[in-house]
Amino acid sequence: MTQPYEGTRIIEVGGTIAAAGATKTLADFGADVIKVEPPAGGEVRRVAPFPDDIPHLDRGAYHLALDTGKRSLALDLSSPSGVQVLLDVARGAHLLVLHAPPTEAKPLLEAIDTLGSDAPSTVTMTPHGLDGPLAENEEDEISIFARTNRMLRHSSTGEEPLRSAPFVPTMQWASSTTAIAAATIWGSRRDGERRSVEVAATEALSGNVDSWYVPWAFTGVDLPRVAGARLGFPNGYFQCSDGLLLFSAGTEPFFSRLCSVLGVPELATDPRFTDPLEKPNHFDEFMTHLGPYLETRTRHEAFRDLQAHGVMCAPLLDVRDAMEDAQAVARGSFVQVEQPAGVGTQTIAGPPFRVTGDPSEATWQARPAPTLGQHTAEVLTEAGYTPEEQMALF
Repeated sequence: MTQPYEGTRIIEVGGTIAAAGATKTLADFGADVIKVEPPAGGEVRRVAPFPDDIPHLDRGAYHLALDTGKRSLALDLSSPSGVQVLLDVARGAHLLVLHAPPTEAKPLLEAIDTLGSDAPSTVTMTPHGLDGPLAENEEDEISIFARTNRMLRHSSTGEEPLRSAPFVPTMQWASSTTAIAAATIWGSRRDGERRSVEVAATEALSGNVDSWYVPWAFTGVDLPRVAGARLGFPNGYFQCSDGLLLFSAGTEPFFSRLCSVLGVPELATDPRFTDPLEKPNHFDEFMTHLGPYLETRTRHEAFRDLQAHGVMCAPLLDVRDAMEDAQAVARGSFVQVEQPAGVGTQTIAGPPFRVTGDPSEATWQARPAPTLGQHTAEVLTEAGYTPEEQMALF
């Protein structure tokens, strides 16, 4: 079985985590992704962690994880000759994914347009889009997260909101870009039309899973943001003998099922626990039953027991737990890749989805991430540059 994007050429421009994340899945499914990078290396190569905490442009964890299977072309796009090389490399490609401020993106897009029928479709990533009053604003992922109402949900009423984990908003933006990039390639293959697409980070995140726009549309007000173990318990994390177990069992039928498991089914009809105004006042009483049950069981023992009775819960896993989880091991959810530049064998996430009928897993292949500029001569030769011309560019 061939890879779905075999024979598809994609040009990635920007050198950022967002751009690298947007093209990674396409590369792993067979696309020839040419990663156009500044000669000094871009953002994704400079983000820690690094092996032994020694910074190195070819050894950063985000680069190794997001640039798998790509080819690296070191190119100075601030020079006219660099832009000309980009045009020659992009000529006849299927797609160009560009992450740059509008002031830089617009001239590059105009240059791509001069290729006429040989121009690839384009997907441009910016914080706010290419037009509008905020188009030129510089943002980081924290400010983008705050602007989209998403951060507001990371709080309880009256408390300051929390940011997300590092690069979560960026990778969600990248995932939206991957989806539209795949759709753009499909559309061009279907009808031969070239498309120019914009993916604004604020718009991509505003429509994500935990947006409050739909509830607000129905109520006209911001819903109260409740959090904490005492409100609607048991919701949140509770301590087992070896770690934490997440509960979402404060409502029916889960609360009744939990009470039955604890041997106190009568609590499910007790007004102290059925009245939402009274319930927060009786948290300590309920914990006299739940606490001893959890203290004598591991996360996985409690999880299996409670799941067997239909109680909604899940163990909290750290990275090692997730990688060694029996389900992940059985599915091959993590794979090892032999990386260059002295990095050696590294473990990365496996395929984000599986193709039915592909027992050899040939459709998804994790190949090493390139060293900076590793394929410059190769790509320039393919674009028709002679050795002498390459020396002049160098």
